[in-house]
Amino acid sequence: MDSLQVRTGQVSLRILDDSGEERGIFKFNPQDVESAKKVFDAEAELEKTAAEFDKKAEACQTPEEKIDLLNEAVTYYENMIDNIFGIGSSQVLFGTAKTLSMFEDFFQGIMPYYQKASDARMSKYKRKSSGK
Repeated sequence: MDSLQVRTGQVSLRILDDSGEERGIFKFNPQDVESAKKVFDAEAELEKTAAEFDKKAEACQTPEEKIDLLNEAVTYYENMIDNIFGIGSSQVLFGTAKTLSMFEDFFQGIMPYYQKASDARMSKYKRKSSGK
């Protein structure tokens, strides 16, 4: 039987834990325009919500309140990632870890893929619109 391979631009990255053990494979498609829009929107939303969480943290009086707020923030960001990349994505990426820095690491790690894909899309458009 013949076959046809369709190039979608999907990227697969091995996700390693702190000790270098593979946690799983994370797949995403930076060439997909809808995915790119969601990621760029999420990056902007992260900045906005980080400021909101900072204000809430200032109001916390006890260590327990701060821990509850941290848990709320982590859950919020995990849900954001699962909404963009599919249910269970945050589990593959972070396992049971609950830190805010892991989300910054994640977005810093994938943004170059999205930026490169965006640049490639724009260069194709610019060539077409300039008649080349």
